[in-house]
This record gives sequence, C-alpha cells and structure tokens, in this order.
Amino acid sequence: MPLNTGVNSIIHEAVNADFDNNVYIQVYAGADSTPTINGVVVKMGASTTLDITVRTISPTADVFVLGDKRDVAFGAPSLSNSPNP
Repeated sequence: MPLNTGVNSIIHEAVNADFDNNVYIQVYAGADSTPTINGVVVKMGASTTLDITVRTISPTADVFVLGDKRDVAFGAPSLSNSPNP
C-alpha cells in the first residue's frame, strides 16, 4: 500500500480513472453526487473529500479521483539501475 503523504500528483474524472497506471487514495465530489466506490454506494455532498484506497469507482459526473502514478506509489525496492536482487 502506498504511503499517504497528503500530497497527490494526479487528478482524473471518475469516468477516466486508470487503475492500471495509477493508484488513487482520495475521492472528491465537486457537486452533490452518489458514486459507487469499491462496490458501495456513497452519498457525497458538494466539495467533499473521502480518503480511501479506491479500487473501483462508477463513472459519476462531478466526481474526481486523486492519487499518484503506480510506479511512484509502488516503486522498485532497489535504487540502482541494475535488476532487482
């Protein structure tokens, strides 16, 4: 699980969430919305943020996911250019 530093480097609309290349740890609702997050319907008020590891999200208007690129969140354990031991 990535370290949540409170600083996210990416934001995508829920409809454009790319779980293959990114790890999302927050959901932001720009307007009153009811997205389905990780299989659970969640009623969110306008301008609210939910801190959660997002595994799935419905393509809901005015809802955004925030996080980091997967290679940043789950970087290689080695800092060298050589293959991992």
